[in-house]
Amino acid sequence: MKHPLVRRPFIALVVALSALAGCSSAPQREAQWIDPAIGTQSRLLKGETVLIACDAYDVAVLRICQDQLYREVLAKGAKPVTVPAGTVLLKDRELDGQLVASAQALGARAVLTMTLTPATSSGGSGVSLGIGGFSFGGSGGAGVGLGIPIGVGNPTTGFAANGRVTDVRTNRMVWTATLVAAPSADLNAQFGNLSRSMLDTAQSAGLF
Repeated sequence: MKHPLVRRPFIALVVALSALAGCSSAPQREAQWIDPAIGTQSRLLKGETVLIACDAYDVAVLRICQDQLYREVLAKGAKPVTVPAGTVLLKDRELDGQLVASAQALGARAVLTMTLTPATSSGGSGVSLGIGGFSFGGSGGAGVGLGIPIGVGNPTTGFAANGRVTDVRTNRMVWTATLVAAPSADLNAQFGNLSRSMLDTAQSAGLF
């Protein structure tokens, strides 16, 4: 028999994941870090040219992500540019560092990347969370998969988005945040919400 104290955190986790998989469409912020050296009022991206790129397991997902990210960066008053055609990117290392040279050639102040990973799914047997065996920018990870039957319906997927900003002048990552979206069959809307929330988070950190 499990000790009663062991059950309480698990029950709290079930409640939290149930809320995430429920009707709310707003992505949830899981973590955020900003380089103390630049502070929270740097305005690093405000009015600047920013090289943007998405990293995803599927080309269609990548293109949708990049289109949505482009729109949201533009809406924040920055000047988004995309990776030049023919640029060779290696999968065994971080995406950000590989893009610094391209950003410099384009006159960009920073590199902004967003990595998408399937995080939650909803199917006929309910909703499950399994952020395990994922890869953010070529760095592998492993986690615990947890299945929670809380409903029925058509299979849908919720994505985790990890955003990162690299300062081209110093070649250092200065900000990163991770958001998780509720399952949705409308990927355009989901990625739009993730991109918007990611840029709002960056703005609240003083980057715009």
